[in-house]
Amino acid sequence: MNLTEDQLKEIESMAALFFSPEEIAENIEVDPEEFLLLIKSQTGEGYLRYMRGRLGSEVDLRRAIQQAALHGSTPAQQMMRDWHNRSKYD
Repeated sequence: MNLTEDQLKEIESMAALFFSPEEIAENIEVDPEEFLLLIKSQTGEGYLRYMRGRLGSEVDLRRAIQQAALHGSTPAQQMMRDWHNRSKYD
C-alpha cells in the first residue's frame, strides 16, 4: 500500500488518539480491509506510524498514571502493580 506523507502523519495522529484501523482508513480514504491487513502484517511505514502514535500516547498515559500513583491514588497504584506483574519475565 502506497501512502502519502500526509496520510502517514494522519495515521500517527489518529492512532495516538486510539482510533481503530478501520476509522483511520476511512479518514485517509483507503480501503479499510487493505489497511487492516497492513496493520496486522506488522510491516511497512503505515504500521510503524500507527504503532508510534499508539505507543507514544500509551507512554504519556502511563507517566500520568505513575504520577497519580506516586501522589497516593489507590487505583493508579493498583494499575502500576498490575503492569509491573505483567511485565516480569522468567
